[in-house]
Amino acid sequence: MPAHPSLRAALLVALVALAALAPRFGDAACCYFAAQEKDIHQPGQKAFITWRPDEGIEAFTVQPRFEGNALDFGMVIPTPAQPKLDEMPRDFFTDLAIYTILLPLPEPIEIDLIPRPSAAAALGANGVEDRGGAEVRDLGVKVLEAGVVGSLDYKIITAEKAEGLYEWLKQNQYSYSGDEATLGFYVKKQWFFTVMKIDSRQMKRNPDGSYLGEVTPTRFTFASKECIYPLKITQISVKDKTDALLYVHAPAQLDLRGDWSWMHSYRVMYLSYILGCSADESEQRELEERNRWVAAKMLQARHFETTKLEWARKLGDSDLAVLEDPLRHYAQAGGGGLPPGATVLSKADLLRKVDEFNQDQLRPGSSDWAKVRRQQIEARFSPDQGVIAEIARPGGWLSRFMWYPNREAPAENVQGLARLKGHLQKGWWLTKIRKVIRKDEMTDDLVLVPVDAGREQEYVRIMPTSPP
Repeated sequence: MPAHPSLRAALLVALVALAALAPRFGDAACCYFAAQEKDIHQPGQKAFITWRPDEGIEAFTVQPRFEGNALDFGMVIPTPAQPKLDEMPRDFFTDLAIYTILLPLPEPIEIDLIPRPSAAAALGANGVEDRGGAEVRDLGVKVLEAGVVGSLDYKIITAEKAEGLYEWLKQNQYSYSGDEATLGFYVKKQWFFTVMKIDSRQMKRNPDGSYLGEVTPTRFTFASKECIYPLKITQISVKDKTDALLYVHAPAQLDLRGDWSWMHSYRVMYLSYILGCSADESEQRELEERNRWVAAKMLQARHFETTKLEWARKLGDSDLAVLEDPLRHYAQAGGGGLPPGATVLSKADLLRKVDEFNQDQLRPGSSDWAKVRRQQIEARFSPDQGVIAEIARPGGWLSRFMWYPNREAPAENVQGLARLKGHLQKGWWLTKIRKVIRKDEMTDDLVLVPVDAGREQEYVRIMPTSPP
């Protein structure tokens, strides 16, 4: 049975938006170094972060993407310990985006067969050159490792002083337009630096002569006392603000600390979504308190934006089955929970209830309208395309009978999800969060912390309200 046109249209819009946005974002936990008179910008950043708290091991995968007019430039990625570098699949982030597409918005199933033309119409529609040798003693910079990952030459270095690192970068043709203070932030913490150099002439040229490109996705694995994302280093190559999109994979669900928690937006959306059907007094109080908090925060900081939760799930058998046989399992995976007290119905159950409710409309000699519409209902709501549910407490946006459709994506994109095998683990949370961060807010790195036990939130299906 073909997908409903509204579902196909929504998916098409999502995929087109994804393709349209991709070239505009520079995705990396790094800073771009370019010549003083040239520009290289990083308006956005994207990372897949894996955190093993019992081992104190973190890994993040980045796919640096840049835009600007410098012919060649360098990158620096700081980490709290010496990293191990691995090449990742080139379409890794595309696969993650397809894997975490939200399921479509639930739809009411109207079983009343009394003629309503508008309803009938809706139903009928279907190379770093190392000039300094292995060690530059006078600058306090030491090269610990050099190699190639994917198409990139890299070096892992340490530095005793920011000014020494600043000079070493220039001597080794990493033309640096930033200040020493940001380098000093990481030097003081005794972090390690991975440096890379890119020749942008190998990348696509825009009509205005500037360059636009991306390089091989690279995974950095290192020891760490906490799950941390190096944000401050990116301040140098951000104009006004950056769009940070993080996929976080860990045994516990993770969140950003304090004011940057995604709870401030998601809980408002979630509690608004269930009001009128299952929100109790304590939940209503929480909604009021969170609304007041958001309003006060925005008065205090006019440009403040809450962190958004875009997808979240504790991965189970159905989620991992997608990686084994993507085309077979993708649509049904991660269906999410139904409202409290809801009952799953078969198509036969639904049709029986339709017939019971519409006995007069279906009797011999009555209008053919009801019979045609019953056939449309039978054809429209197929169990292999979604879930039919009877709601215990209808109200608000919830009707007595609801349709929870499966998700859908082009077969060639879905098939590529097999590349995620080995990177996602059963029983672990995958949490997708987005935060728009102003340049003046980028004063420290991002630290991810566990969500309090019992407060975890799954988010796999579009809600009928937009995030605040």
